[in-house]
Amino acid sequence: MFEDLDAAEKRSEDDEKPSSNLYRWSHFHALLVFGVLIIPFHGYSWGWQVAIAGGYTVYVFWFAFGSVLHDADDFFGDPRVLPYAAKLLVPHLLVLAILIPAVSLWFRLKPMLPDWATHAGQKGSIWMLFGWMVLALSGIAEGFWMGEKLKRLYGKKEERD
Repeated sequence: MFEDLDAAEKRSEDDEKPSSNLYRWSHFHALLVFGVLIIPFHGYSWGWQVAIAGGYTVYVFWFAFGSVLHDADDFFGDPRVLPYAAKLLVPHLLVLAILIPAVSLWFRLKPMLPDWATHAGQKGSIWMLFGWMVLALSGIAEGFWMGEKLKRLYGKKEERD
């Protein structure tokens, strides 16, 4: 019995680094950034768009990097990660170029919708829940896409080593 336990411990030590769970906390950091941005910009007509775009950006990048990188050494220790992240920022800006007008349209649609769709109860309105779900699903999709791009970078790194 103890021999099997020792063999299992040795096998686990020989395996790769354990998978990171950082991506599971991406929503927390996104909400934190959203809250930090909405407080100073709430009085402006574009305040919600800036806060949503900032939170969405943090959500996507934290999700992507957290699902691939194992610790901060992978991000800061590898000199290829930051330039690659900058390359991933370009397609993300294109997504934001679609997202920001969509959020503006989302807010403009509210007065046109019936009362039952916009009535905010204890859990929020259908209008609000639908908007947050669309943001979350698009963020997860973009995060998976970025994560796959980062996995290719690390696959190329392991081939060189």
